[in-house]
Amino acid sequence: MTYRSIIAPSSVLSALALVFAVGCGGDKETAAPASSSAAEAAAGPAAGADDAAAPKAPEGEKTKVIDGPDPADERFTVKIDPPADASVGAEGKVKVTVLPKEPWHMNLDYPTSLAVNSPTDVKLAKESLAKEDVLRLEDSGLEYEVAFTPSAAGDKSFTGELKFAVCQDDACAPVTQAVDFRVAVK
Repeated sequence: MTYRSIIAPSSVLSALALVFAVGCGGDKETAAPASSSAAEAAAGPAAGADDAAAPKAPEGEKTKVIDGPDPADERFTVKIDPPADASVGAEGKVKVTVLPKEPWHMNLDYPTSLAVNSPTDVKLAKESLAKEDVLRLEDSGLEYEVAFTPSAAGDKSFTGELKFAVCQDDACAPVTQAVDFRVAVK
């Protein structure tokens, strides 16, 4: 059994925090009233409800919130491919790939790196991979291979940090991306 991890940039959490902190428009309440009927919700809080408890946007200020993915997610995709046949005592390899999305491309001059933390019963061939350890670094993508040897069976959880940069014609964006993946060892 193989597990794949999808990595969401931490900017998603920041964006959600911003939405809750700023509010969703004018002097309307940002939180739904604590009532069970739709009519009560449309009419607002019941008489005597504590208006100070409901956060409000500043008077006269309106914030438009549009549902959708974080724009930062549109710059690249990180793909992690663990081996399907990892076994005790045998070296396995996890492939970590970054694929920039148009109009973005990889910054070939950036000091790309991947640091990986493994469980105590897994030995990494190398904990810190630098730019010279990259399997592939081109405008179209970046690829690392994390070699490991487990000494016990079971699901093994790995964490780490991937650093790279993507660019377009007008700007470059350095990225520090948390990585989190599991490998099933037989």
